[in-house]
Amino acid sequence: MAGNRALSNLELMPTDIQTEIISRVARHSRRAVRNLLAAVPPLAPSAAVPIVYRNLNIHPLTVHPRAALHRYQSLMENCLASGNLQAHYVRGIQQYLVGHYNYFHYNNVHGGLPHLQIAAEGSYEKAVYLYGVIMLSKGETAIGQAMLDTLGC
Repeated sequence: MAGNRALSNLELMPTDIQTEIISRVARHSRRAVRNLLAAVPPLAPSAAVPIVYRNLNIHPLTVHPRAALHRYQSLMENCLASGNLQAHYVRGIQQYLVGHYNYFHYNNVHGGLPHLQIAAEGSYEKAVYLYGVIMLSKGETAIGQAMLDTLGC
């Protein structure tokens, strides 16, 4: 019977330990978390917590921010609410840069800059560079130079 299977060692661990393990797996990739949850479905409640969303590696969306405009909405909202720096970078790109050039539908230049600032101040390297360049272009040379200096530019 499927309902009488033995619990794995991972399932027998305390929930906080399960969450820590899933959070560390999340740093690698979303696919790694999906594979873990496919292998051990009862761990799903331990994965749906802020620390996992904060640490979740969403690098593919940082490369292709348009992908997150109409898809991945729930994922993006959970990551943003949890303080995921990559999610703030993606949202900042969507709203600031893309809105600035009217590539996407947001067209919210002022709404995107705070997201880029959060990601930059959290030391997300792509955001540090972009935010620094934007600040320089806006005439905020002290802020822009300070950001770029952290990268060794």
